[in-house]
Amino acid sequence: MKSCRPQESLMISKSPYIIIAFILGFCGISVAQISFRDIGDISSAQQDGLRRSATSRDSTRLNLPFWDDFSQSSYLPDTANWFVEEGTANLSTGSGIAPPTINVAVFDGWNAKGTPYSTAQLLTGAGDSLVSKYIDMSVINPALRATVYISFFWQKEGRGEKPDDEDSIALQVINSDKNWVRVWSKTGAEAKQSDSFFQEILPLSDPSYFHPYFQFRFVSFGKLSGGFDTWNIDYVYLNFNRSAADRFVEDRALTSAPLNWLTTYSAMPYDQFLVNLEQNLQTTSVGSNNLDNQVQAIEYHASIRDSNRVYDVMNDGTPLNLAPGARTELVAQAIDPNAFDTNADSISLSLETRFYINSGDSSHWLNKFDLRTNDTTTTVVKLGEELAYDDGTAEWAVGLSQKAGLVAYRFVIPKSSAITAVNIYFPEFSPSSAGKTFTLIVWNDLFQYKQGRLLTEQHIVKKSDALNQFTNYTLGRPVAVSDTFYIGYEQSVDDFFPVGLDKDGTAQDGNVFINLDGVWEPAEIVKGNLMIRPVFGFKKAVGLEDEIFKDIKVFPNPNNGDFMVLGQFDQAIVFDLTGNVLANVKGGLSETEIRLLQRKRGLYFLKVLKDGKYKTFKIIVN
Repeated sequence: MKSCRPQESLMISKSPYIIIAFILGFCGISVAQISFRDIGDISSAQQDGLRRSATSRDSTRLNLPFWDDFSQSSYLPDTANWFVEEGTANLSTGSGIAPPTINVAVFDGWNAKGTPYSTAQLLTGAGDSLVSKYIDMSVINPALRATVYISFFWQKEGRGEKPDDEDSIALQVINSDKNWVRVWSKTGAEAKQSDSFFQEILPLSDPSYFHPYFQFRFVSFGKLSGGFDTWNIDYVYLNFNRSAADRFVEDRALTSAPLNWLTTYSAMPYDQFLVNLEQNLQTTSVGSNNLDNQVQAIEYHASIRDSNRVYDVMNDGTPLNLAPGARTELVAQAIDPNAFDTNADSISLSLETRFYINSGDSSHWLNKFDLRTNDTTTTVVKLGEELAYDDGTAEWAVGLSQKAGLVAYRFVIPKSSAITAVNIYFPEFSPSSAGKTFTLIVWNDLFQYKQGRLLTEQHIVKKSDALNQFTNYTLGRPVAVSDTFYIGYEQSVDDFFPVGLDKDGTAQDGNVFINLDGVWEPAEIVKGNLMIRPVFGFKKAVGLEDEIFKDIKVFPNPNNGDFMVLGQFDQAIVFDLTGNVLANVKGGLSETEIRLLQRKRGLYFLKVLKDGKYKTFKIIVN
């Protein structure tokens, strides 16, 4: 067999948050020819090698039922249900393709801090896990033990990195002899589809499971040097009085973050946004899912707001019938361009897009869980200093493996401005890029060689302390740009030098260029948005907490429906998620008591008016 050395070329890596798949040139084929390399049963040795230890864990025990769809958490699982440790799987909104509900638990070769489990690039073994709190199964009536089932949804790869045939994910339970027993597993070879979730429902009726310190855990096995071999888990439910046919729940849920309503970018300076205001606006939408086998009616609401005001309400109670077990896209009406102040071009806004469905879901399902937690989803669009294509999370990473290799990322702006810094996310892999030098470059034209360079300066890669953590690289001087310009770097090492790649947002393909031999060419294989963001000028931030509200406090919060507003104000209004006013009181005192007649558990808003301005506080009623 003929041996050959892979040509230096583009490499892409991918994972739930970051993942890896190497792109290498074939022997005898030009560098432009690029291919992908994908990035079993669980032995007792692998089980013993798991990085989790129960010696210092909280001994609190739960009782059935157990349910978690991960929608009530954002980055790490809820500690009320799970032991959260260094080896715990992270949560992600974008890693799963068509998940049952918002957020999935992602399993790969990263720990909870975004650091590879091993510095050995080819080592495989136990990676992420998701370990339940202790559950007292001894209290279950023996007559009901045959009806104990656990159900969950799983997906291979999703928007992550494809597991190899021998890689696997498993569900294990601990028996009365304190041994972990595998009750289910899937290998990469067994799981053929990578874009669908599959539901499992398994009996847990073995007599050895009914002891006071029962636990279950999901564990993945694969490559440990980064975000390889991805599996997604969602909607975990364990209870008695179930059967193998118990696969439906009267739960209507949102499944994604709102689509970005900026047409090209995910973030823009406000003055750039105003130049082509109406052209910069598009409709926003979210995915929804009916987990029941019956037709279910909902009403959905969509709005844009910051901490001080509502900019636009696109939908306010639009009715819709969801078909049994069906997914439906909820599309908002067009955003009103008149909502934005065209006379102020130097402000900075952080605008939350919120979708909410009034589904009629139970707030006390099984007298324990609130199925409304997956009825609300939000995302934030920033109109401030950054210009960005990406949505802030990297499902992949992309980079070169050649010293002096160049990467350039194209931007287009409608009016001239000055760049003062660049924010870049360099994810952690083995070997690490942290501490290595790179040359940050700004071009106005890639094809004039050095004449096209506006800035060239050397920087050192700073280690990220968490997944998706940008680092700010301040420029030695401001760089004036107009129309089309490029930001990128030249690497100083022959190793893989990755930058984050957002795959689940609104991809703006065709903006990435590479130069390996003195000639620029489009990196057409790169589908997605690099996590490189130019930072412009110096702007005064508004739309945040105003100085006049610094003395206003709400206490206690959370509360039972009775609370105090500390500090003087003119008027305070309490309303629920659908906009219904629940209280309207006048201020004037240093302490004002508010008592709600409606005391249902949930999220409410307190709008405080003072000196002609207002600020909105979130109120949680337990």
